[in-house]
Amino acid sequence: MYFLIKESKLPKGGPRFSSARCSILSVFVFFLFGSIAPVAQLIDGPSVTARLAKESLLLGIHGRAGIAIAVGERGHILLTNNQGKNWIQKQSPTRRTLNSVYLLDQKTIWIVGHQSTVLRSQDSGESWTKIKVLDDPETSFLDLLFVDSSRGFIVGSYGKFFSTIDGGNTWIENKQEDDPHFYQITSAANGFLWLIGEFGTVWKSNNQGKSWKSLDIEYEGTLFGAVPLIKSDSIIVHGLQGNIFRFKNGSIWEKIDSPTNAILHRGLQLKDGRVVIASGAGELLLGNGEGRLFQVEPLLEKAAVPTDFWQSEDGSLLITTDRGVFRITLDELN
Repeated sequence: MYFLIKESKLPKGGPRFSSARCSILSVFVFFLFGSIAPVAQLIDGPSVTARLAKESLLLGIHGRAGIAIAVGERGHILLTNNQGKNWIQKQSPTRRTLNSVYLLDQKTIWIVGHQSTVLRSQDSGESWTKIKVLDDPETSFLDLLFVDSSRGFIVGSYGKFFSTIDGGNTWIENKQEDDPHFYQITSAANGFLWLIGEFGTVWKSNNQGKSWKSLDIEYEGTLFGAVPLIKSDSIIVHGLQGNIFRFKNGSIWEKIDSPTNAILHRGLQLKDGRVVIASGAGELLLGNGEGRLFQVEPLLEKAAVPTDFWQSEDGSLLITTDRGVFRITLDELN
């Protein structure tokens, strides 16, 4: 059973389903998730092998050892086993947009996406099976995380939060009093889990997700991602209008000066300690290891909008974008 110790993070007057909320979300979703509440498409089928799949809108990436998987629109699943130098499209049982991927180990891989889509591979991404967690064409699953081989989480639109304690054989919905869109769930080196979302939602768990505490960030805007800093207990959270906050000690939050007003999607701390964040302006924000000083770095392909990152074993940075997946070296980031 999972418990939430929290105060409501909704703005005064309850949830904002206003045109302002819809317009803000639509800007982000256009580049990243297509549609938070997609038009129901009850008919689905296998993805189509496409020559240009490697140049299509890709939204999520994750890897282990030399393997990485990138996922995106039209059910596209791309696999690399050579640090991102070459990508191969794998057959997918869905044409729905896929938002996030997680490699539990070298064999077992999970993917989530639009219309409550959940996929699993047990052969290193060579073949995929649909897993029924929820049958709701209006729900977008936006992220997932496994903390070990048994315990995992799926989060998404309008407060959707599912958990498993048996390796994904069964999933239990943990219903919320509020309904923020949950955009990311991630783990820190110290074992803490972090859940990030709309209305300034920042939840923290220090017991592997058995209970959660809501932290007051004194910000009611949308947060899209978090970067736990490896050599400290600090965490960077980021979201709309270039907003960046750094969690220090106890419940103290520090507002970080940002060099952009663009939406900030996902972030990652590199092996050399630097922090990189994807900007909706088609740029990267590159910060120091403390996460207090950021500068804008243009992408090599300036017309592309970055959406997610993975750093491969050889140190190269793999970046999913609305124009496919790029591979750049750390020297190029300098």
